[in-house]
Amino acid sequence: MLKLAPADCYDENTLSLPSDNPPSIGYSEEPRTLESRNRAVRMAQHLDTAAIGVGKGGVTSFGHGGPAEIQPVVIERTDQYKILQYEGGHKRRVNFNPHSIRYYDFPIKKEEDLENLKLPDMKNPERFADIEEDSRAFKETGFVPTASIQGFFAGLHNSFMDFQDTMINLLDKPDFMKRFTTVLAEMSFDAVEMVMDRGVEIIDICDDLGNADGLLISPDMVRRFFLPWYEELVRVVHKRGGYVHLHSHGNISPVLPDFVSIGIDILNPFDWEENPDLPELVKTYGDRLIFCGGSVCDLYKHSLEEVEYIVRRACSLASVAEKGFIFMGNAGIEDLTLEEWESWRTISLRAREECLKD
Repeated sequence: MLKLAPADCYDENTLSLPSDNPPSIGYSEEPRTLESRNRAVRMAQHLDTAAIGVGKGGVTSFGHGGPAEIQPVVIERTDQYKILQYEGGHKRRVNFNPHSIRYYDFPIKKEEDLENLKLPDMKNPERFADIEEDSRAFKETGFVPTASIQGFFAGLHNSFMDFQDTMINLLDKPDFMKRFTTVLAEMSFDAVEMVMDRGVEIIDICDDLGNADGLLISPDMVRRFFLPWYEELVRVVHKRGGYVHLHSHGNISPVLPDFVSIGIDILNPFDWEENPDLPELVKTYGDRLIFCGGSVCDLYKHSLEEVEYIVRRACSLASVAEKGFIFMGNAGIEDLTLEEWESWRTISLRAREECLKD
């Protein structure tokens, strides 16, 4: 993303991983500067977004990063890869060319490990020292401050337990997995209270529940293990006057009524190829839910003519989205040239303006 943005739009606090240029081990403990906040605002203006994520590493809204999630430090770096260790203990190896990420060394391998799990103190005011001023500065420039927490499901297997073990244990050891989920959820709820007390208005939670073929776990498992936590999250956030934004890839239509019924405010990314019935979903639930997305995961592989068609098709959903619709792309912009990126920006702005006229 950074190679496509003007140099005055980013700094070492922009991305959800410590900077590679210049190389850094982690985020600075020094207070965030006015210039760093101004760069975050310019990035949001460049990306044409309505929201900005608070905290170091949290600038990109509706995504990962920031102090309300577990944070990484770089423990090894070469010109081919870097290895990150996250709070809680697991590691990620990020390969540069070609890009890939390997998650490994998860701290929870057996039930006893849960007793020894060391999590960050999300009630520590020092961790959130930048948030109040971030929120104030972003609001003053017309943006909504957001903060990200980890998903109740994806957080398990992304950061603390091997994916295969997670799936097996949900079936074989449900009581243990409920205790495990409770521990992580309580950490996130502490973070929610801290950031909302400091002016954040939207809580983003990234929790990929499916793929193009459907849910990764059964609807019953979603309802049994995770939906109650979402219901509590909505209650806590709405009580404070905020909004809950859920990010989940995949065709999750079997549980969409559940999320609508508990009051989730925004749901993305709704890739059109993963959700071919997207127009019908918007017609059915668009009076109670803001749909966000409407693009395709491989947009960067399409010609500009195809990109324009996909963007206009997505924007057309606004006509049936009673509560509102937010167009949002998925991934792959790092493969674009600067010229292609500027064409994308032009297409998006033009489509939105024409949609608003209609």
